[in-house]
Amino acid sequence: MNIKKGFSLIEIIIFCFIAITLLTLFAGLVFNSRDFARTMGCVNNMKNLAQAIKNFQADFKMTPVSIGDLYPQYVTNKEILKCPDDRTADSNSYDKYYIGRFIASARADNVFLVCPRHNRRNKTVAAYLSYSVEVGKNKKVSWSGPAEYGGVYTTGSLSFADGTTVQINSGQVGLVSSFTDSSERIYSIIYTPEATEGLITVDHSGDSKFEVITPAVIAGVEGTKFTVRNLVDTAKLLLSSDVNVQEGTVYVEDRSKDATEITVTPKTIQPAVAVNVPAETLNLPPGLAKQVPRKPVPWGWKKK
Repeated sequence: MNIKKGFSLIEIIIFCFIAITLLTLFAGLVFNSRDFARTMGCVNNMKNLAQAIKNFQADFKMTPVSIGDLYPQYVTNKEILKCPDDRTADSNSYDKYYIGRFIASARADNVFLVCPRHNRRNKTVAAYLSYSVEVGKNKKVSWSGPAEYGGVYTTGSLSFADGTTVQINSGQVGLVSSFTDSSERIYSIIYTPEATEGLITVDHSGDSKFEVITPAVIAGVEGTKFTVRNLVDTAKLLLSSDVNVQEGTVYVEDRSKDATEITVTPKTIQPAVAVNVPAETLNLPPGLAKQVPRKPVPWGWKKK
């Protein structure tokens, strides 16, 4: 009588399949847990930054120009300035996505800082003026193919998941982020680089939120069509932005005053908001064109 020894080919294949499946599941769990930990690290960083900005405003009665202004007086640990998901050599991960606006704004559902790097750039960590920090799902944006968060685009148009389009008539447009906010609405943010002239047309659709950040103003809409124009006066050291509304309503914040917003409709005129700038701002290094324009500094202001 012959006794069968070892495993048959079918048994080996089944064993290998089970082993590979278990290994894949285990690796996925490890990766997801690490990814979750990095995201929570960014959430904690933003909570610390929100508190630091609140303290800064209490002392100076204004919002910091950049996140870097918080170190070392208000943020003593420099690691707080670095997102755990930031793979670059930059020591400050957040200035690129920082929107300098007064944190005590009545519109608490607006954001002042986002970080769209998470979950392989599929999620955004967002800090709101209400001091809450939440994680939202990134939405697709197209510009002759997929657009990249943090990218700067010239000519053509950007198309958003809610149907909104941004026509770049002249100049450049930077994409900050487009994600689902705490109410599951799409929240999209673009900007025009510092010290650059240009004209863009925004045709906004649906009930989503949309904001345009310029060196002088923040224009926020919820269903409208409008244009934003930037002008540079090198002789007078002035940057100015004006908003022309064709349909709906636009809420415009003057970034130089930390003031409440202005409501602009097709039957009203919003004069160009101009901000004074140091001479060096008009000759910025190329890297600064790829981040949200810094908040204007009042003349004569000096940090303590």
